Amino acid sequence: MELENFKELWDKDNRQDLPEISLEKQREIHSPMQMLRINMETEFWLMVITMPMLLIGFPFAASDTNIVIISAFVVALTLAFIIYFYSRFLKLYKILRKSGINTNYDLFNLKTQLLISKEIYIAYYISYIPLAFLLSLIKINFHFEITYNLAIFGISFLITLMLVWFIIKYWIYYMYGRYIEDVVRLVDELNGLEVAPKKKRQNSWFERSQRFFMNKFGLKGNILNTIIWFVSVYIFIIIFLTLVLLLFIIIGVKLDCIDIHLLQKALNRLN
Repeated sequence: MELENFKELWDKDNRQDLPEISLEKQREIHSPMQMLRINMETEFWLMVITMPMLLIGFPFAASDTNIVIISAFVVALTLAFIIYFYSRFLKLYKILRKSGINTNYDLFNLKTQLLISKEIYIAYYISYIPLAFLLSLIKINFHFEITYNLAIFGISFLITLMLVWFIIKYWIYYMYGRYIEDVVRLVDELNGLEVAPKKKRQNSWFERSQRFFMNKFGLKGNILNTIIWFVSVYIFIIIFLTLVLLLFIIIGVKLDCIDIHLLQKALNRLN
């Protein structure tokens, strides 16, 4: 009898811990989850398209065997990071595709996976900083004593830092962060937790164009909008940094701080 009573209490507790979620709330959670899936698919194909660019700048044909070996090591390490990250990426994508989000267990699991994946995502891009440091050393063949090599090293590394900062500051938020916040807020509300009121803010240009393209082309419009912004921002960063570097070089030449001929020789050695 005691064993049967224990089983009955156990089943009762489990049912209380796993209440059904109303269809209205499921639909409310489904919207940000759908946007997360679309953005994950978009980023995956952007990664596939831009993957060959990872090999640009690695001096595999260098005369120094050590440089070639180190370059191959950096490429292998980069690919290892990508494989690990996208294996977790795929795991989260499969969770988001599940239609059975109807109990607290499902919701807590979703919330946990989203928050963990966000931290892994940030760590994934931060991991490129030491790789960029090593790649910048490879670019100058580890020779700081040669004229202007230190400047070339510093500029190459600074460009990477700026790109990583931009990705963490804006890309992660607009692609995933805001939708993760919506899901976490809904999960907490359903469990009676205190939730800070959602801050009202003006829509960014990205969000305005996103709404326009989605009204015109549906969900495919979001993918188109993301690709347009990704390419546009990438081109803008390259042009901006190029203009800044040209300005510094012109000012340096005018002030006799930079020897244009020695700088040209240093740049030629990199090609």
